[in-house]
Amino acid sequence: MKTILSVVMLALTLSSIGAQEGTKTEESKFDFGIRAGYNTYFLNTSGQNPTGSGYYGGIFLESELTKKWALQIEANYNYSGSSTLQLPVLLKYKISKKFELFAGPQLDFSFEQQNLNEESRNKRWGMSFLIGAQYNINSHWFIDARYTHGLTNQFPVFQGFGVNPIYEKRHAFNFGIGYKF
Repeated sequence: MKTILSVVMLALTLSSIGAQEGTKTEESKFDFGIRAGYNTYFLNTSGQNPTGSGYYGGIFLESELTKKWALQIEANYNYSGSSTLQLPVLLKYKISKKFELFAGPQLDFSFEQQNLNEESRNKRWGMSFLIGAQYNINSHWFIDARYTHGLTNQFPVFQGFGVNPIYEKRHAFNFGIGYKF
């Protein structure tokens, strides 16, 4: 719960800073869009590195804070071995009209642990940090690449029949395309 509150407070703080930097004659700019793509992941365990790949899709809302900075909030459904809802809050820096860098925290909700034992159900929520880059093809289309670094031991690693799974952090690379309306 503290993690969720921290992410919300960060988003509100960054929004208010951006609003204060603008002049009264400037209008706030919001972009809304969709994104989809391919991802590959690995779980960092001792002696083995389970890997997998899958697809994701989602929506985003980007708010321009200044001419160089923006705040982007996303909701992405990721299926790569397990179903996960990812909720990143990203701070973006616009190097040029074509190229942007971004980073920020991400809440992860795993749908897979809902019907399991109590220990597994407690692993549904997790936290990650991601960093990436975006190339704007034109005013609507873009491509992006990102690395997500898991911060919590959330995802189960099968240890054999009759043996409880261990939980590890998930690290992933995403490559996608998006469209701004």
